[in-house]
Parts: sequence; structure tokens; C-alpha cells
Amino acid sequence: MVKSARLTFLIENSANKRDKGLVAKHGLSVLVEGEVNDAHVRVLMDSGPSAEALLNNVDVLGVNLRKIDAVLLSHGHYDHTDGLIGVLKNVNKFVPVIAHPKIFNPKFSTTRRKLRFIGAAFTQSELRNYGGIPLLARNPVSIAKGITTTGEIERVTAYEKVNGFFTVEREQFIKDDMIDDQALVVSLEGKGLVVVTGCAHAGIVNTILHAQKMLKTKKVYAVLGGFHLVDASKERIKATIEDLKKLNIKFLGPCHCTGKKAMKTLKEAFGDKCRILKTGDVIKF
Repeated sequence: MVKSARLTFLIENSANKRDKGLVAKHGLSVLVEGEVNDAHVRVLMDSGPSAEALLNNVDVLGVNLRKIDAVLLSHGHYDHTDGLIGVLKNVNKFVPVIAHPKIFNPKFSTTRRKLRFIGAAFTQSELRNYGGIPLLARNPVSIAKGITTTGEIERVTAYEKVNGFFTVEREQFIKDDMIDDQALVVSLEGKGLVVVTGCAHAGIVNTILHAQKMLKTKKVYAVLGGFHLVDASKERIKATIEDLKKLNIKFLGPCHCTGKKAMKTLKEAFGDKCRILKTGDVIKF
């Protein structure tokens, strides 16, 4: 179990006006820190779309990337991966980079009515060249006692569908169901699970249900990150909120790809339990 946790949002789509010097970019990068058996564990979840922006914010916030123990890439889209090579150059040591085996598959989008490449800007060999040790696994990876990745997320809800993404497999251009999407889960002593998502392409409710099943507990204390409701219908947002209410979550921290409409609706539904997160925010549990 993790005694305490601290999450620092290094990159997010927006920044508070009070936080001078921070750069906001469309993407996400979160430093997740936990106290485990008197040891301090640091996991960098995602790296945003730009090393320049990420390293700027790291300096402004006084974060020492050289102390990170592992990196988790939640999925293979550029806005979560493309700051990584700059991070590895800065860290200057061998670091496990945890991801799904399909993370380097070519990734495309048609959500803006035209074909667009949205995958990572680097290859697996380039990752190795800069000290990243690829740990590519479909199943959960235990980083420390009480800190684990989800691995592939089971899709069980009827309304959480993936649309607008494509890839290439066996020389065929096909729909990308984003099977590489995963989250980070912290088991917080006396409180329950803290679920940190990148985009939750698998569905935010699916992600939470998977974490509960995987760790054999119903207690979910907090859910933070992208909920990927930016283009969701009113019906999907309503169904998501109904299911989130059933889970009795104490803190919601939506950001990034959640979308302004969904974030406003979540805030109205959950009140003080919901905080819209931005670049530079620090959340402690």
C-alpha cells in the first residue's frame, strides 16, 4: 500500500494565469509520486507533445526528472509521447519505459475530416538509443507495492466506444480500437484506489471497473486525467456521470481530452468533489 501520493501536472492543455512561466500544450504529462515502505517512488506518466514545453515546466516547478524510477506511456498518440526523448536526454540514465506492445503501431486520425498521422515521433530503437528500456507488456506491470499499470483494459460498458482512429496491421488499413490504452493505479492506504488516466480511450468507466476487478476492491478514492469525452454525445456524458455516481468516488480531476462541455457537466454533477485540472496543479492525497 502507498502511504501518501502527490501528482504534479507537468503538461496539460491549459494553465492557470497565476502560474507565470508555465507552457500549456494540447497533451498530458503527470509526475506521480508515492511513499511506499519508506521509499519514494516516482513515475512519469506520459510526456506531453513537446520536450521543450515539458522541460520548461519541469524547471519552473522545480521537478528533478533524474529521480524518476519509470515512465508509463498510456498510449501511442503524439500528445502523450513526443516529449519523451527530451526527457531521456535530460535524465541521462537507463529508465524502464512501460507501454503496450502495439504502442509503436502507425496511428492515424480522421476526426478533422482528413487523414492525419498522430502516432509517436520516435521508434523503439531510438528509445533505446537514449536510455529508455522498453517494457512492452499487455498485462499489468507492478512498479512498486501499491503502484501498478492496468495493462489492457476490458471493455464492458455499452456506450464507451472508440471512433475516428485508424492503424495498419497485416498490410490492411483498419479501425484502431486503441487496445494499447492503459492507466496507472495507486492503492492508497486507508482510502482506496487512485486511478490516473492518459486519455481513457478504453472508456473512463471501463478503466475504473478494470482497476477494481484487477485489485479486488470496490473502493475508488480518486480518478484524475483525460476522460476522452471531448466529442461525446449528451447521452454518453449522461451515462458516464450516472455510472461514476454509483462508484462513490471522493475526488474527480478531469482535464485534457475530457472536453469543456463534459467538464462543465461533471462539475455541475459532482460539485466540490470535482476539480478541473491544469498545467502546474499539484494534488496530494
